[in-house]
Amino acid sequence: MKPVKLNELFFHEKSNTLSFFQAPIKTPQDLENFELFFTDLVLQLKIRGNDYLTNLIVKNHSNIKKILKSHPDKSHGFFFSKNIQGYIILQKIVSPYYMIGHTFHVRPVLEELFVNPEFLLVNISLYDIKIYRADFQHIEIIQQYDFDELPKNFNDGEGRVYAPQYLGLVPYKTILALKTIAQKIKDMILYESLPVVITGLDEMKNIFLRYLDESAGVITSFYEDFYEKSCMEILGRCERFRYAVTDYYSAQLKDRLKRMIKSRHILSDLGEVIRAIFDGKVIQLVIPSEQKVWGTIDSDTGEFTIHKRAGKTSVDILNELAGEVIKQGGRIKILGPHFFPQNTSVLAILKGT
Repeated sequence: MKPVKLNELFFHEKSNTLSFFQAPIKTPQDLENFELFFTDLVLQLKIRGNDYLTNLIVKNHSNIKKILKSHPDKSHGFFFSKNIQGYIILQKIVSPYYMIGHTFHVRPVLEELFVNPEFLLVNISLYDIKIYRADFQHIEIIQQYDFDELPKNFNDGEGRVYAPQYLGLVPYKTILALKTIAQKIKDMILYESLPVVITGLDEMKNIFLRYLDESAGVITSFYEDFYEKSCMEILGRCERFRYAVTDYYSAQLKDRLKRMIKSRHILSDLGEVIRAIFDGKVIQLVIPSEQKVWGTIDSDTGEFTIHKRAGKTSVDILNELAGEVIKQGGRIKILGPHFFPQNTSVLAILKGT
């Protein structure tokens, strides 16, 4: 089984499919619980008379266990159909559950995307500045400036800048370079609301921040210097930034919701949200983390019923709505329940806002 692309999961055919999620397996008891979960899953497939999926998942039983054991601290999502089989690794811890014959359960994947947002990482050492674009699964260097190679003026080749090889007075030409690079970063984020994580040597960071600290989304409360560190080494330390980066995105969206909550451009009633989605009017759907609305919904008409508790015919209505918005090219955001007005389980931002 190979990892699959998220869009392949989002847009697979509805029929003859299976998706399930599994919590981390750290102890023998966890493994025993998985075997019970797996046995129940196979039984449910047999009850439904789905021989193809039954044989497919039984055949992959050992592969699934190998994947789970290779990442014992992670939750996993697995997907099976005739056209594609694969898995994803989740940072968030999820409870084991499965969906048979419905659209792929996008909620854990969406929550993973929400806690895996993009950011810029700028590391300032005594010798250079490196700018990375990253999330919490991938990182790549996009620009590098060596102090002993940088010209004073980026428009010509005169006035070389020399690295401050000691923690004394920083050369004026180096300060000019820091100022110019800070402006370049501000230009980079002018049209993208990306947080910027600043790491490196404190003395150099303090100079750099004179020219950048008025920008929104600058995160500096980390004492790291990634000079001569590989991208993989840096990625391993980025977990320390996760809460600060996700807090930035949460606050940004929360401020936007506050401005729109009383306007006619945002809906909070579930019935109105469903009608707007199936009319193609929703550009962004905001749903609460770890909250489900059980019921049934007609994927063609949007007609729905709410169940007090999950039953044999129940689906997570919010999950189905998220899948529909994604198919229409809209965006999904996951927020904690405290972001939502009382007795509200979903928010929809309409097109044209």
